[in-house]
Amino acid sequence: MSTNPPGEDRGRFSRRIDDAFESASKLAGSSLTPADFFQQLLAKALEAIAAPAGAVWLRTPQGFLQVACQVNLEAVGLDDKRGGRQCHNEVLRQIFQANPPRPMLLEPQGRLSGVSPEPGAVPAANLTDFYAMFAPIVDREQKPLGLLEVFQTADHDPRMYQMFLQYTLQMAGYASQYHSFAGTRQNAVVEKTFVQVESFARLVHSSLNPTECAYHVANEGRRLVECDRMCVAVRHGRKSTVEAVSGADVVEKASTHVRRMKKLFDAVLKFNDKLVFNGERDDALPPDVLRALDEYLAESQPKLLVVQPIRDDREKDEKQMARSIVLIECFNPPENVEPIISRLELVGKHAAPALYNAAELKKIPFKWLWRPIVAVQEGLGGKARAIVIGVIALIVTIAIIMALVPYQLKLDAKGQFLPEKVQHIYAPKEGEIQDILLQPGEDVRPGQAAVRIYSPMFMQEMVKLDTEISTEKQKFDAIRLQIAQNQNKGQPSNELEMQNQLATSKANWEAKTKLKDQFAALYFMEPNNLGFFQARVPKLPDDVPTNLRWRVLNSDNRNELNRKTVRQSEPLLRLGLVEGNWRAELKIPQRNIGHIARAFAVEGHHLVEQVENPLQPGKMKQRRYVPVDILFSGSPDTSYPGRLYEDQLAAEAVPNRDDHNESEPIVIAYVQVDVSSANAAEQKSLFVAGQEVRVKVKCGKRAMGYSLFHGVWEWFYEKVIFFF
Repeated sequence: MSTNPPGEDRGRFSRRIDDAFESASKLAGSSLTPADFFQQLLAKALEAIAAPAGAVWLRTPQGFLQVACQVNLEAVGLDDKRGGRQCHNEVLRQIFQANPPRPMLLEPQGRLSGVSPEPGAVPAANLTDFYAMFAPIVDREQKPLGLLEVFQTADHDPRMYQMFLQYTLQMAGYASQYHSFAGTRQNAVVEKTFVQVESFARLVHSSLNPTECAYHVANEGRRLVECDRMCVAVRHGRKSTVEAVSGADVVEKASTHVRRMKKLFDAVLKFNDKLVFNGERDDALPPDVLRALDEYLAESQPKLLVVQPIRDDREKDEKQMARSIVLIECFNPPENVEPIISRLELVGKHAAPALYNAAELKKIPFKWLWRPIVAVQEGLGGKARAIVIGVIALIVTIAIIMALVPYQLKLDAKGQFLPEKVQHIYAPKEGEIQDILLQPGEDVRPGQAAVRIYSPMFMQEMVKLDTEISTEKQKFDAIRLQIAQNQNKGQPSNELEMQNQLATSKANWEAKTKLKDQFAALYFMEPNNLGFFQARVPKLPDDVPTNLRWRVLNSDNRNELNRKTVRQSEPLLRLGLVEGNWRAELKIPQRNIGHIARAFAVEGHHLVEQVENPLQPGKMKQRRYVPVDILFSGSPDTSYPGRLYEDQLAAEAVPNRDDHNESEPIVIAYVQVDVSSANAAEQKSLFVAGQEVRVKVKCGKRAMGYSLFHGVWEWFYEKVIFFF
């Protein structure tokens, strides 16, 4: 029993109980799910009075009590005594069935008063060492919905437990209040749904463009239906067109997914009925629909797939295919999918007229010109004559424009943005790469180790050389020892001959040792690992200042190079002088070189600047160039000017080794880029070694038709005219 007076206990719990009432009141008016609400309510109820355990029991549709949530219920000892759980269940049953509902307090080891058990029946008793308090949860008509049960320890003043019981009853009242608000919340949800449907209807009718309308249906309809993806197609003629996929800005009509979706749309439109796939294949469907469904499911694996043709009221012919069709997919659908299908039908009723209007408007040619065309058509004497005359006039006008209007001839080329000073690291000897010692973007110095390489053949050569050195040394030591022994013993010997042998052995030993040292210096051998050597950063060119930084330009290609056998002619790493000048290295297709050469040869198609002649100091020379526009992949919304000088154009074409999809030879050229118009942040993003650039080379003005379609003309000349 508590040693504190009841007044002190009451004061200690009063503030916490008030806070619990305030929190419970907010929970009762919230939109939490029943599971979350009862879990939080029970936690608040137990926390305020420091109760160790409790539970919320709710009535099932069959009329039984079932625990909705509980806290430490197993700790009160319901199963410690024989029949304890059965007696507790009997208490729950009798209190729940009491009329009218009322709270109940059971002392430890106490029985439910006022009820005489039937012979042989389980008594309604609390066989635990805790006080058990029960409060009913009722609806608006005071019919029982469940019970709130709280277990309290027996160490409080006995007069406090009535206060705890009243507190439990009040908390159960907040649970009853939550249930009374359920209908209001449901009405609010219904009203919100009506508002969403009304907004959806206004939105889908806001545009007569089929694509825009379809995107409104797909994106907004997906939220209403509450599916993972919604796709919309519109039938133009006999075939459907996938106009929109929710969540995708553009429909890639060449993709396998869209093509199989289109095939499924066409099959269902011919089937002229709704298709529902809920994880099980329906063999009663037509073969075309089954085949299209199987192909689509091989591309996408939804657990729920519904394809619904939507028909406008103006489509009177039921045998005719519907004008539009929608598809929804759910990858984790609920057990009951009927609400989703019902919401899809609601969306279809509003979407069908909007898509029908957009499709009908699209069928009208030259919508913004139809009124003047009608007037001209009537003046020319009929529709057929107006069309013929209009087509002839249009062709003549286009031909005149293409032949007489000058237009800049621009040739496409691709390349990389690199430092002007670039050098490569090569393997000093053929071998297998063991490790890349430099990181991408790392600043390096001359002589720094870059790559570890291993060569079995080189190891054999070194082992053989070490053996020969050891043999010569042993031979040298043996001859020297023999000479010393003969001298000590005073034995006659051919000392001159042995001295010659000693000198010869020493010379061989020193020569082989020197050879090994030369190998170690030449191949940067590792002293303790035979067969291992290093490729190092080479010395800087004489015209490069030593204070500038050289940096590794390669990306992290360790996985590609590790354990790869390389030759001495294969570059391993590329270094660049990042603080020097930069330029774009272009790969110009061989078919475009003729146009560029003509631009340098024809006056007015190129520009000229005066530069100092390096061969004749003090004198100037002319340097010809053609302007170019450069677009960096890192800044695709801004183009920069550049210059392609004639002397920066290679004189021969080489195979395009880096691009395996392009078999045509290329000509390497270098372009000077002017990025002075970019700010500091933009320049920092541009100066990235290896960044892809796209270039338009301006080769002078030619006839517009030739500038736009020179590729077509060249193909026609090569394949047709040249053939004859």
